[in-house]
Amino acid sequence: MSLCQLFKKMSIAIPTEREILKWFLHTAVHTYHIEYYLQQFQIGSEDPDRPHDIVHDGNKFEWEAVKGLALQFKENETEDFSEEIKRSLEFHRQQYHHQKWNQYYPNATEDAMRVGAVDTVCSLLEPRTYQGGCHTFDQIRRRASKNPIHKIAWMKLAVVEMEHITKPNLDEITSFSKIPKEGISAETHDTILDRVYEGLKVLEKDWGYKFKV
Repeated sequence: MSLCQLFKKMSIAIPTEREILKWFLHTAVHTYHIEYYLQQFQIGSEDPDRPHDIVHDGNKFEWEAVKGLALQFKENETEDFSEEIKRSLEFHRQQYHHQKWNQYYPNATEDAMRVGAVDTVCSLLEPRTYQGGCHTFDQIRRRASKNPIHKIAWMKLAVVEMEHITKPNLDEITSFSKIPKEGISAETHDTILDRVYEGLKVLEKDWGYKFKV
């Protein structure tokens, strides 16, 4: 019996293959989205965890992140998975960009704050149910004012800069093969795909999943 089957037998909520694939695609799209802007603005050189979110400790393809965050893709589900999602988010927030952005660091560099702001704006542009779905730039600008004082100016600056760049059409990315090469380096594009397949193989080996990609 695999660990995945054991958890199901014990009635412990874990995501299915379909939900995990949705989470992996969602994450890959977010990584592309962030890297698109970071590379246009030529920022993020101080961040060791790049491509964004998918490498090193706390990355979103690790089981501790997957097991909670993929549950948001359950359909017609009455059970509340907010605590599982929260725990997985906290696990992910050990990454450099969250450590510098989420708490007040008087010595945080301009580069770190700009990366954190772009990440926040991108996440609000995306369809995340736990954040209230997709937001417009105007909505994000208004929402920025409700953030801690050390974040407000950086978020508003990010919105101004991002409004002046052609916005990538994320709705067109319906599979891993459709992740665009435009706007990011070839190395970044290849690493995104490599990390997707590496992550799925680890989950198959360690948890007994069987993915059809």
